[in-house]
Amino acid sequence: MRIERIYVQKFYFSKVLGAGFIIAVIMLTNSCVSHPPKHDTQAFGAIGTEADMYVFAPVYGNEPLLQTVLTAFVPEKTAAQYLDRTSALYIGAEYGAVPSVTVISTGSYPTSLGDLLFSKKDGWEKHKATALSNTSYYSSAVADILMRERTAFMLLGTEQRNTAAFLQHIADPRPPIFPPRFQALPESGSISEIGLYTRSGSRLITAMLGLDGVDLPIRSIELYLKKNIDSVYKCSAAFEAVDARSALVIRLLLSRSMAGEFSVQGSSVFVENADITEKELIKLLQGVFAAYHF
Repeated sequence: MRIERIYVQKFYFSKVLGAGFIIAVIMLTNSCVSHPPKHDTQAFGAIGTEADMYVFAPVYGNEPLLQTVLTAFVPEKTAAQYLDRTSALYIGAEYGAVPSVTVISTGSYPTSLGDLLFSKKDGWEKHKATALSNTSYYSSAVADILMRERTAFMLLGTEQRNTAAFLQHIADPRPPIFPPRFQALPESGSISEIGLYTRSGSRLITAMLGLDGVDLPIRSIELYLKKNIDSVYKCSAAFEAVDARSALVIRLLLSRSMAGEFSVQGSSVFVENADITEKELIKLLQGVFAAYHF
């Protein structure tokens, strides 16, 4: 798969995500987490139903890719240690008036060390979440974090981010309704397959095609990646256009930028057996985040 003309910008999201992962890697001690064969979509309930993009990324089998992405923001050693403690990442991104990213990670985290890890001298403030029976959480200029032994919750954004809504989602999780394949992915036993679903497909496809500023007639996108051999991923995707005519245009544009098997059914374009290298995938992810203006 060839991905061309994706311009990587220095955007605020890199600072926020970097801070978030630094927060996470501070949690580390010497032990590692085992990687269970199945996960649970219920974790997305703590993200809620309003996110523009959802990502499920199991760590097992994807360590080189995820570590490469993380080392754009933190040292290689700390990125590797964080992944050792984490079995899966559940991510929700919102790009409204106040962009934010919620990251739920499952693994093993030292909750008893919260006050030591998130000290006031390092810019953290300790609070009590009334929505969570006065459970402690920690806030800084760019993040809120709440830890449980098997789950860490992070909200990344500016000082205008909606912390109250973040805590309420943890207290009263409301899982989104996903397409069947994305819904089944964490529970399927396919422990290494990455899934992405967005109901705001125009921004994602313009990032994929390198068409900055172009509004393409796309409603939603499902994208799935599974490592094939070496550093190559097998990609399949479904693009829902606004109508059948638009689907033909989208198919043409996609066929010029990626090699795969294409089919059109009504207003949907399907892609199967498209190969993408880790390097190309990293560029794609960077382009996606840039398109969401984080």
